[in-house]
Amino acid sequence: MAEKNKDWYKKWFGTQEYLELYKHRNSKDASKISGLITRTLKLPKGAKVLDVACGNGRHSLILASKGYDVLGIDLSAYLINEANKKLRTEYKKQKDHLRFEIRDMRDLDHKNEFDLAVNLFSSFGYFEKDSENFKVFKSISSALKPGGFFFFDFLNESLLRKNIVPFDISERNHNAVVQVRKIKNNAVYKTIYIIRNNPTGAAPSVNEYNEMVKLYSLEDFRKSFRKNGLKVIKTFGDYSGNNFNRHSSERLIILAQKK
Repeated sequence: MAEKNKDWYKKWFGTQEYLELYKHRNSKDASKISGLITRTLKLPKGAKVLDVACGNGRHSLILASKGYDVLGIDLSAYLINEANKKLRTEYKKQKDHLRFEIRDMRDLDHKNEFDLAVNLFSSFGYFEKDSENFKVFKSISSALKPGGFFFFDFLNESLLRKNIVPFDISERNHNAVVQVRKIKNNAVYKTIYIIRNNPTGAAPSVNEYNEMVKLYSLEDFRKSFRKNGLKVIKTFGDYSGNNFNRHSSERLIILAQKK
């Protein structure tokens, strides 16, 4: 990915196309991971939860519906605006214990406040420098109360390296979506082309977006967690709660606790 695209997330996460591309994963996966969190931790109602990189709030809303006091943060003003729209309409029953803020996950202005922090759906590794990515863990650890928990949901880099799909084409809302992927310099890069029909019969329009996620192993995370006062308690390999296997698991899900 070219240097000019190093802040790719500011463009891509500020679009309706982003929400449309991942819409198929929203409800089902959000319910499954939220269920895994609540079954595993059994936090009391009223527990304070921080949803880091919350996007348009799909996980925040489910966690709030389970009785937690939730704050969702995201750098994208567009996605936070979409989350607040939901809060004013179909999710207005949760408005007394759910709120959203525009924040950079590397610099959270909260200290010893939350019983649980979550970072879900591979919402990590967006920065080119490892030091910038690992600042997120320092920030989250600081925001947690002593003894507070951190639920971290990431891709399984070992499986991805073996099974990356270099190219695919699909249809979304009668438009073509082409996705091109490659692994370079310990990161997976994706270029997304959205080809939209032109109702006037002229040539279709093509929008191009980029994604980049740095690839880290369980040992990389253990080392950074330890450095930032977080102890790994358990690992899972999928949203159903099966044990993590680096060779075959779909996901790398880590439950840690602040010392």
